[in-house]
Amino acid sequence: MPIKRTYAAHGDACATSHAMELIGDRWTYPALRELMLGPKRFSELQATLRGITPAVLTARLRELERSGLVQRVTLPAPAGVAAYAITDWAAELRPVFESLAWWALKSPVRDVAGCGLTPDATVQSMLTMAPRMRMDPPLDLALHLNDTRVDGNAEPYAYRLRWAQELSIERGPAPNPQATVTGDSSTWTGVLYQNVALESVAVAGDTAAVERLVAAFEGVLDAATAPVAAS
Repeated sequence: MPIKRTYAAHGDACATSHAMELIGDRWTYPALRELMLGPKRFSELQATLRGITPAVLTARLRELERSGLVQRVTLPAPAGVAAYAITDWAAELRPVFESLAWWALKSPVRDVAGCGLTPDATVQSMLTMAPRMRMDPPLDLALHLNDTRVDGNAEPYAYRLRWAQELSIERGPAPNPQATVTGDSSTWTGVLYQNVALESVAVAGDTAAVERLVAAFEGVLDAATAPVAAS
């Protein structure tokens, strides 16, 4: 296999070129995306990165470790198993990825017919697309999302959602939520952005609180994908 030379090796000192070397390879962003909200075991990453082989995932994770973007960790008890997590430096990419998402939504060649989102990708889309507005009264919800494309019987990922001054969603159980939304992550994405009926997911608790959340996302995708006006 030929040795891939860096831009710097060719005499290019551009920092942005170096950034693209670090995150531009195939599978690099999806791997980082799936670790942004918390550590995951190798098997979890393989399940969420659709189409990747174990050998390619192993090679990509090793490269990300060498680049200082990913680190190996041990999950706390009772799991106590090895997992992968992003580094503090990699976490600084969050606003960069959000900006890229807004830019890519206007792509003239993007075709996602028949596609879906993993639970973490769905949550991160919410954090990216949520209008910068105050929610009064605040929302405190629990999201339990799984990817039925991978395993319809898999234990869902749990998230705690808080929307007061701005939307915040973190991995983990939600104490005393007003309501709990349980369902397939791609279906929940459809509820938020594509007018899929709320009844397509299970809601326990204050349905009106969930309806307020859904209403906040009404029209945001249409606005984001509107063609850029000619200058």
